[in-house]
Amino acid sequence: MTAGAPVPSLGLYLIVDQSGSCVKRIFFSRESPAEISPLAEEIVLHLEKGTACPQANLDRSGCTAFQIEIYAIVRTIPRGGTMTYGQVAELAGRPGAARAVGRAMASNPFAVQVPCHRVVSRSGPGGYAYGRDIKEKLLLLERQVP
Repeated sequence: MTAGAPVPSLGLYLIVDQSGSCVKRIFFSRESPAEISPLAEEIVLHLEKGTACPQANLDRSGCTAFQIEIYAIVRTIPRGGTMTYGQVAELAGRPGAARAVGRAMASNPFAVQVPCHRVVSRSGPGGYAYGRDIKEKLLLLERQVP
């Protein structure tokens, strides 16, 4: 089932693709979903009101071992905080793997649940699958709403 909820502060919809209780993918879209997702609504409350990020059973079967390791590290970055791609690589015990971390972030199937928007470049925000402006809005929102 694919359903979602509006994210007013971003002008987008958060879409959750799940099978039963297993979440296959979470992503942003400009297209309105046909149905409302309770999980998407909880995630939106987390983004916009600072509530606790809801737990979700994420299906990592399509992820590599490296991606799973990197996603676990990224999930520890606190709301409003950031780390560089290089810092994440160092924490994974793989100094010099900043580009590989960037590729893992670019293929992250679980937006917000794995907060890849909190991983930045040494010289600025870096890229983001949904656009640099959305990444900057997410970071600003997290800093404004602790």
